Amino acid sequence: MNPSRMLLILFVFCAVVMTACGGQEPEPTAVPTPIVDAAATETAVPPTATPLTEPVFGLATVESVQVLTLESFPVQINVLVRGVLPNECTSIDDIVSERDGNAFTVVITTVQDPDVICTQSIVPFEETVALDVVDLPAGTYTVNVNGISGSFTLDVDNTAPEAEATVSASGTAVSGENGTINGRVWHDVCAAGAEGADTAPAEGCVTLTDGATAANGQLEVGEPGIEGVRVSLGEGECPADGIGTAVTDIAGNYTFAELSPGTYCVSVDPLDEQNQEILVPGQWTFPEVDLGETTVDLTAGSVISDVNFGWDFQFLPLPETNAADCTTSIEFVQDLNIPDDTAFPPGAEFVKRWELRNNGTCIWTTDYSVVFVGGDLMGAQEVITLTKAVVPDQTVEIAVPMVAPETPGTYRGNWQIADANGDPFGIDGFVEDAFWLQIVVAQDAPPLATPEPNSAAVGGIVWDDFCVNSNPGRGCWEYPDGSGIFIGDGSQTGSEPSLPGVTISLSGGVCPSDGTVPAAGQVIETMETGEDGRFLFDGLAGGTYCIFMDALSTANVDLLIPGNWTWPAVGVGSYTVALDEGEERLDLDFGWDYQD
Repeated sequence: MNPSRMLLILFVFCAVVMTACGGQEPEPTAVPTPIVDAAATETAVPPTATPLTEPVFGLATVESVQVLTLESFPVQINVLVRGVLPNECTSIDDIVSERDGNAFTVVITTVQDPDVICTQSIVPFEETVALDVVDLPAGTYTVNVNGISGSFTLDVDNTAPEAEATVSASGTAVSGENGTINGRVWHDVCAAGAEGADTAPAEGCVTLTDGATAANGQLEVGEPGIEGVRVSLGEGECPADGIGTAVTDIAGNYTFAELSPGTYCVSVDPLDEQNQEILVPGQWTFPEVDLGETTVDLTAGSVISDVNFGWDFQFLPLPETNAADCTTSIEFVQDLNIPDDTAFPPGAEFVKRWELRNNGTCIWTTDYSVVFVGGDLMGAQEVITLTKAVVPDQTVEIAVPMVAPETPGTYRGNWQIADANGDPFGIDGFVEDAFWLQIVVAQDAPPLATPEPNSAAVGGIVWDDFCVNSNPGRGCWEYPDGSGIFIGDGSQTGSEPSLPGVTISLSGGVCPSDGTVPAAGQVIETMETGEDGRFLFDGLAGGTYCIFMDALSTANVDLLIPGNWTWPAVGVGSYTVALDEGEERLDLDFGWDYQD
């Protein structure tokens, strides 16, 4: 073990368990809670940063500790630890647990790799720590993980019945150290929900060979465990069961302990009487699509802790809300087509699309509807029922078929959402604020052409957004406000050059909400900006796309780092765009501010 890391662990044990090291208890030291800006993924290196020449060890910042009692005897105790790492090149290095009387102390250390260029964005982590509680007497025990505490109580002595020898599943006495298998059953979330994606995979989703949409089979930050699922254990290769079962806890975790070395099958039957009520309808996405079993080879004394199962519910479970107390509100996100004052010939048929976000606390169920509230109806239905639920903070595309009036003039129609009782509500909850469409009908307007298939396009420019002498008013602005730090102002002036040779990528579906880049398997096309800094993806079918600039990719890192985006927002290097057939979006620009 690295000497500096050993000293760090010993120091923490001494600080928490004073009886083990002697001395007086130190005054508590407040540890600041990191602030995460969800709207920005920071890539700029701090101005005072210097290159690392050797690994840097530290303590993980722990934000919460949840003590889980597994359904078994002897009782098994897991500690679910959640926290944050300071950047993307810092990882969990070691987890050390020690007991002194009725107090467990767990130390989680980190290491930062000196050979990796990384962003300064905070990265969440989650670890499950199994405590050694076999043969503990009944009583209450405390658990301290890097200064955050929890506790558990054993109602009876946690001692297994004595046995002369360990017996294998087949009944043969064996010798040697036993092993453990554990894992998690988790909800593999696909943001497309029950309706699936229209033409491209949505967030967290992939398109299968038969064209269906499913969750991506990856355990991602924020995806919850599924409680109460019965997991079966069998001897030998799968399919097999009959040795025993375990039930997942609130975090979706399960454990099979005290297993003799050998081959086992771990499986989950969704049609099991207990599981059917929890899981069905849905399908497995991990370890494989429609496969809920894994063969495990367990050696003496080993702990295999990643035997996980991902489940994609056919209908996304809705969070619990109190309809009497929740609030109804709309956030207007963007027009998806037909800008205001678009000219139409009389009688032209078209479909208007908006993107809205539920920024209230009520769930928009399928009892909610899009309703016309004033102005010109333009041949549309006055009430259009939502086809799927929209939970708080989720976006939805609203599509309303319309017909241009026969008489030339300017026409505007106002729309809102109505709740299950038919009561409309508007932007930010104000009943007087609506989203709308305004068009111009003209006799000489060209007839609407039927777009050719694969005729949509997206493009833009990448430019060097620099500020002169860190002086506001000369291409700079202070960010954050009051920090004394000045960055490019996000607007391109005539003196700011374009950036050639920057790789821009296009993928299907929406961009990840956590600021990461789409998976490599979702990337449709990449290209470099030209000498004028411009890029263009054309020949696209109508659908939803993510256009992103990965500053840390092999192609871009030497060209861009250190630095950060200033446009479309500070720390944001991606756009989500919904395109109609034939639509062009050529204003998807990226501003980049190099660190001096």
